[in-house]
Amino acid sequence: MRVLLLLIFSVVWLPSLQAADIFENPQNLKVLPEDISPRELGNTMKGFALATGSRCSTCHVGEERQPLDTYDFASDDKELKGKARVMLKMVSNINATLSKELGEAHVQVTCVTCHHGISKPKTLGMALAEAADKDGIKGMQDEYAKLRDRYYGTHSYDFSEFTLTEFAQTQALGGHPDQAYAILDIVLAENSESFQGHFLYGELALMQGKKELAQGHFEKAIKINPQAAGFVQPRLDQAKQ
Repeated sequence: MRVLLLLIFSVVWLPSLQAADIFENPQNLKVLPEDISPRELGNTMKGFALATGSRCSTCHVGEERQPLDTYDFASDDKELKGKARVMLKMVSNINATLSKELGEAHVQVTCVTCHHGISKPKTLGMALAEAADKDGIKGMQDEYAKLRDRYYGTHSYDFSEFTLTEFAQTQALGGHPDQAYAILDIVLAENSESFQGHFLYGELALMQGKKELAQGHFEKAIKINPQAAGFVQPRLDQAKQ
């Protein structure tokens, strides 16, 4: 955690100290208030960066790792700057609806509400499905390993068993049983005592007529959670037929 905090400090805060005057007299503000203070503008920009995992050069004209006072912050040449303005207007409209029409005065949407530290907001399931469509089962497995290694313990992706098993069910029902098996293999590799993992593995195997495989997982599921035998046992009996 200390290393992470130091990294954030060096990436986001130190450049602002090196060019403390870059937020003075801002030009070409179209969504943010024209009378915004330099301190508030600086904090807003830092908030955008942390919320979306972006850098100044993502939206502004300038070269990465160069002093911020060399950037042309007023320029609209970067397409993402225009998109960011659209998103800011959307956030403002959502918060106005929450406050005025739903009476949720203390609930506020911000960039991090959706982005969670990544540039394109998507769930873990969306990311894995995209990887599978592009590079098959191996691509999906590699993508999971990469995302888990980089983001586990952060708010960017939900790596919980519930998320993985829900994705497995979605892929199975969507006609992608091989993807479902691969995800359930991950679930059971991370927690061999996962009731949900074994039960769903049994369900998938039974659906495909792999009765011996289904039987083993249903039996394991009952052993892990005997209280669930009432609804697992009929599935086990079916697998034994």
